[in-house]
Amino acid sequence: MTMTMPMQQVPPTTNQLNLVQNQPSGCGNTSQECHSCDPRGGCLAEKMMEFQGHIDQLRQRNLTYKSNEHIFREGEDSTGLYVIKSGSVKLYLTTEDGEEQVLGFYMRGDVVGLDGQINVPRNSSAIALETTSICKLPLNHLSDRGRGRGYPKLIAELMTRDHNLVLMLARKDADGRLASFLCDLSRRFEKSGYSATAFNLSMSRQDIGSYLGLAIETVSRTLTRFQESGLLQASRRKLEILDFDWLKKVAGSQATP
Repeated sequence: MTMTMPMQQVPPTTNQLNLVQNQPSGCGNTSQECHSCDPRGGCLAEKMMEFQGHIDQLRQRNLTYKSNEHIFREGEDSTGLYVIKSGSVKLYLTTEDGEEQVLGFYMRGDVVGLDGQINVPRNSSAIALETTSICKLPLNHLSDRGRGRGYPKLIAELMTRDHNLVLMLARKDADGRLASFLCDLSRRFEKSGYSATAFNLSMSRQDIGSYLGLAIETVSRTLTRFQESGLLQASRRKLEILDFDWLKKVAGSQATP
């Protein structure tokens, strides 16, 4: 999730929208810049790396994964970072009792595998939630000296997301957790140049519950209650926020990048 994307993107209609739009970019063409990862322009991989000479090599490392196909698995050696150009990815680990614990969801413009170290086994697994197009950045090209101006910002955004998760689990009830989750998704959609109020959820209710520390029944009941209260409309995985200001009040305090 290879055809060339236009330089300027127009936010899609509700019917065209998905959590990550399955439209591969022109990154594979070394004569063109890739703009699909960062709607503000430029190649996200280039921003992450200091040396322009590496970019042509990176543009030849475009990968496409089908739904439910693993990008990497827990225990495998770390070989790279993965910039999501389109699609969506779930990061998870398997607990000692064999249960799956969701660690996060990643969409267009996000980078998966930032905790990886060269030839050190992964402590989590990443799987595509739908057809997903990715640009792989080899870790051996990302030494401390070679990391570009975009790298610290990515780390900061990841830490902010982790802080919000801790805040949700420690201080918020089911309503607050789910509202916070939806507000975060909305912010990330808007950052990518798409609608902040109408989108599809590529993850399952069970995955959302695992991430938020809630039972799947609680997630379903809370969504139903939000809908009955006029906060949103939900049909299967399609969701539209009707009262964003009130949803933010339900979410309560959140860290922002």
